[in-house]
Amino acid sequence: MAPEDFNFDKFDTLFHPQHIAFIGASEKSRFGAMLYLPAFKNSKWAETFYPVNPKYEKVLGWKCYSSVLDIPFPVDTTYISVKTKYIPAVLKECVQKEIPWVVIFASGFSETGDSSGLKLEQELKQIIKGTNTRIIGPNCLGPYNATEGMSFTFSAKNNTPGSISFMSQSGGHMSQLLDVGYKRDLRFRYGVSFGNQLDLNCVDFLKHFRSDSTTHVISAYLESFGSATGYDFFLELKKTGKIKPVIIWKGGYTKDGSRAAFSHTGAIVSDLKLWRSMAKQTGAIIVKDNEEFWNAMKTFELLFPKYIPDGRNVGIITPGGGSSVNTTDLFSSHYLKIPELTLESQKKISEVLPYENVNVRNPIDLGASGFVLEIFLKCIEIVIEDTNIDIIVIPLWPHFISSHIFKNMIKIQKSTSKPFVFCMPSIADSSELAQRFSSVKKILHEERVLYFFSLRDAARSISLYCDYIEFLKSHDYNISNEQ
Repeated sequence: MAPEDFNFDKFDTLFHPQHIAFIGASEKSRFGAMLYLPAFKNSKWAETFYPVNPKYEKVLGWKCYSSVLDIPFPVDTTYISVKTKYIPAVLKECVQKEIPWVVIFASGFSETGDSSGLKLEQELKQIIKGTNTRIIGPNCLGPYNATEGMSFTFSAKNNTPGSISFMSQSGGHMSQLLDVGYKRDLRFRYGVSFGNQLDLNCVDFLKHFRSDSTTHVISAYLESFGSATGYDFFLELKKTGKIKPVIIWKGGYTKDGSRAAFSHTGAIVSDLKLWRSMAKQTGAIIVKDNEEFWNAMKTFELLFPKYIPDGRNVGIITPGGGSSVNTTDLFSSHYLKIPELTLESQKKISEVLPYENVNVRNPIDLGASGFVLEIFLKCIEIVIEDTNIDIIVIPLWPHFISSHIFKNMIKIQKSTSKPFVFCMPSIADSSELAQRFSSVKKILHEERVLYFFSLRDAARSISLYCDYIEFLKSHDYNISNEQ
């Protein structure tokens, strides 16, 4: 098959392989990659997984082959976990067998800063040049598929497959993302850890995720563009941003961070201002740390495109003046607006609340009456209908952490097309509160409700979401609220 006949825009066999080979498999090795072997015994590939190592006849009960050339089946994906000096030779065998996807776990390439590592990368490029074999990595973990359980992480647990697809230069960040996703109910579709991006790169996967109908949100941890150019990435972002949100965690944006990024994946320093400029023109969402990354993904996954705010006007409803002031300051400092309610809404709330020690304008301070559930719920319903309000924010006290209360509040939340955000009290200092929240969390995850443990995180995430919606509207891109 000629190289030009191979359609690399379609990654079906990478994310849905039938036959997998693992070069360098060993029960004795302490290489991290070997820790994944037992997981394949209980996977759908248990009968189509082929260890390769000339030293062994069997590995974990599987027949072990001396070379991929000895495997009597066509192989879709090969994982290589051998010392770098052996990689060119085994890669040549993969090319000879016409294996389309080769995932190289090993590090020791351009990220070392040594000329020999860069030379080795160039050698690998030459080996696959003009062939039907493509490389993911080196220095990576490879693909992830939430629907089939493919995951090269040590203890990945899957939620229900969802609509987030991600790419990451860091295998550690990929593993942590899957772990956090399981705990916070981020629901993924596909993912890839591609390390140094020697061959396949962020542009290739951005194209694929854009064309994949099951992917609604794209996220990326990037330290560099790898084998792609910044201009190519910009062009693909421009095409993608008007269709799907792209959340980018740019690693190595400080002087010291860029030095760490180089030793991690060989990434060359790039100015964060350039990334921000690119984001402004393409609608991409730039975040600077892991919490922003996770929170932005959760926000976009749950809100887009079903809940589209008309503007940045936030309605805040909570018992307690101090709480309302704090929330207002934080949301206002993130370029969100806290307008007064219409006079009609203020009048309706005044009829529900006592005259003293409350605020009916916005933020709505319910005072002590807010601890009466029926009053709290009634005021939320009034604010939802207010024409001055685009987004509803509910800061909660420990008293409200119960399944009964949330079931009632979620009914109201489901009745509106306006974004609706719960802000939880900190549970870190109270084991009793943490225990109560565990049952509440089940309801929140089942009902797919947006919540945060930090007002600052909520404000930042909602502001980023509004930025993207404003980008779409300013360019007259169609926004459909049909999932």
